[in-house]
Amino acid sequence: MNASPSGFSNPDQSLASRDAALPALSWLLDNGRLSQLLGETVRVTRVRYKPGTSLLVAFRRIRSGSFDYGWAYTLAAPAAKLLRRESTSRSRGGNMRVLRPVPGQQDTLVAVGGVEDDWALYKNLLWLREHGAERLGISSRQGGTLLAGGSVLRYKPERRLVLSAHQASTAVVIKAAAKPAAAGQQSHFLDRLRLHGVPLLPQLGDAECLDHGISACVAWGGGDLAGLDDESGAFAAGEALARLHGVADPHLQDGAGSWPAGITTQLQATRNMVSSLLPALEEPARRIEAELSALLLNGGQPGQVLVHGDFSPDQVLVGGSEVRLIDFDRAHAGTAEADLGSFAAAEETVLPASGGAPASGGSAGGASARGGSAGGPKTAGLMDGYLQAGGRFTQAGVDAWAAFRLFNSSVDPFRDRSPEWAADMSWHLSRARELIT
Repeated sequence: MNASPSGFSNPDQSLASRDAALPALSWLLDNGRLSQLLGETVRVTRVRYKPGTSLLVAFRRIRSGSFDYGWAYTLAAPAAKLLRRESTSRSRGGNMRVLRPVPGQQDTLVAVGGVEDDWALYKNLLWLREHGAERLGISSRQGGTLLAGGSVLRYKPERRLVLSAHQASTAVVIKAAAKPAAAGQQSHFLDRLRLHGVPLLPQLGDAECLDHGISACVAWGGGDLAGLDDESGAFAAGEALARLHGVADPHLQDGAGSWPAGITTQLQATRNMVSSLLPALEEPARRIEAELSALLLNGGQPGQVLVHGDFSPDQVLVGGSEVRLIDFDRAHAGTAEADLGSFAAAEETVLPASGGAPASGGSAGGASARGGSAGGPKTAGLMDGYLQAGGRFTQAGVDAWAAFRLFNSSVDPFRDRSPEWAADMSWHLSRARELIT
């Protein structure tokens, strides 16, 4: 696969020139132009793009000596909708505003606001301050929707906000989501996992918190497995994963890996987005889509176990010789190789350039250098622990599911604003193809 096809030299500019329905797109994808529009220095950290329809970005800035987050949003022919939202925000004391980046173009609008003005999160953040903080034993402040002394760890506009706060002298991590908690976050489900020996963090709050999208736990350990070189942690994570796969839970249905509609929908959505972002990669993406569809679906539905659904090194916290698995909101019935392959693919995306994709930008040539089965040293440790605890898998199945994750996550470098997202996307597709051919 050619690493430098048309549109790779300046992919953001090329994308903006093709999407005439969103004339403000070039402002929101460029840190310099967005900073100019806002009158302060910002850096875009996350984007959600719907071709010809909308672009929503999260940005980070420094205020009062610490990081602060906000968002910017543009729609095709958006005037009425965005102006109504601005009026509503002002009526409830918010700071959302609508800007016109191009003088004379009245319909080229960009709405901007802070985390507290997030349209989808607003009600749950307000409930957290007014009711949830007390239930969690955390101080709240007046005049805002965030918590006293809290800091933002991660932010995905209209999806979720992850905060760090304090319960007395103890650090607490709080997730505020736009929607009520999924089945994998409910107490009866987590209690069932504990009974089967799956190492988890104690959850704070109650059912009403979960109904308002609020979940929380005490901060634990020295970091996650993605940021630590810890062979014993990877082995222990494999043992924990085997215990998870041994849990029978009748309350969970097929999820992201359901047969066949879920897989087909994900593959099609990824191929469509790849085609929109980099038309030169449309044909390679179509071939990989067809090969993955045949590989994963034509053999029929494999044996079902309870899977994590988004398993990766950053879902494993490490503290000394112990680990804790986190974030079960995507848990569903699936195949064991899906979790193992997901972990392997996630590890490959941050391996050094000689063996995989660079962590942030860089050459797309790592695929041919790596070769072999999916994953790296942490995956090897994970598999050893998994087998030791009685788990079973096929390497071909792990490689196929690793290719599935690599393909579907090929658009993440764009969403996460990797400086070399076009090359990184090409690497994902090349490596996915390599694992299934």
